[in-house]
Amino acid sequence: MSYAVANMKKFKLTQVNGLGHHDERKTDHHRNQEIDVTKSSENYTVVPEKYRKPDNVSLQKFIQQRISESRDSSRAVRKDAVALTEWVVGSDHQFFESLTNAQTKSFFEDAYAWFANRYGAENIPYATVHMDETTPHMHMGVIPLINGRLSAKSLFNREELRSVQAEFPEYLKSRFWKIERGQKGSQHRHLSVEEYKKIAPELQNKREQLKKDLQGYQLIDVSKLEPETIPQQVKTGLFKTETQYVQTENYILTPKDYERLSQRVRGVSDVRVAQESIWEIKQRLDAKEAHLEEREK
Repeated sequence: MSYAVANMKKFKLTQVNGLGHHDERKTDHHRNQEIDVTKSSENYTVVPEKYRKPDNVSLQKFIQQRISESRDSSRAVRKDAVALTEWVVGSDHQFFESLTNAQTKSFFEDAYAWFANRYGAENIPYATVHMDETTPHMHMGVIPLINGRLSAKSLFNREELRSVQAEFPEYLKSRFWKIERGQKGSQHRHLSVEEYKKIAPELQNKREQLKKDLQGYQLIDVSKLEPETIPQQVKTGLFKTETQYVQTENYILTPKDYERLSQRVRGVSDVRVAQESIWEIKQRLDAKEAHLEEREK
């Protein structure tokens, strides 16, 4: 089963234009080597035109206007205030491999609808789906407005973030997507770009090796097993029969062979779980890399 990915980062007003340039692929030069610029034309938005940021308006200006319209206070926004939270939404590579492009778009439309209903479609200026990387994912901006105030701390407190991780996957499941929530109470921490780049190749190599191991994994050598035979009455004369033993298509396992087989089956299961875990971690790291790069510019 695949897991839902919904990770959030906070950005000040002075940072959002650079973020927008990355998300909208306004440059052909990217530090993320997994971006295939020849496929960037396949990226798309799922925000209805009514709520979408116009192309001729900068993201910073659009957010400023929305904040001015919604805040009760006439005071200027603090320079260090969080003006935008960006969510990276998606799942693992295996999940999207089983979907057509149309189904993938429907998945992200459903994901956007959940956030729009919860935080207001008017507060989501963009939700861009990237199809030009290894795994499809969506970058979605949410302006943290709550009760006439700009406050990411109040809107996305610890309780609310836990609710997102619990309720968002359940909503996707209700829409018939084969998805689960991530591990509850996970102690995984976010990595820096340097840490990510150190372990990403190793994770990929391990995944490929596990895949090869699974493909060539022989549970047991059938040629060395004793075939099962069953008694069968065979007619040998007009009024005469005798018992003969006939071989079936089954094989007999000794207690020792059975235990060995059981251990190997459990081993294959553990390998599959490890493979899925490695890929989930890599997908989460991939989704965060763009945000980490922006923070270090």
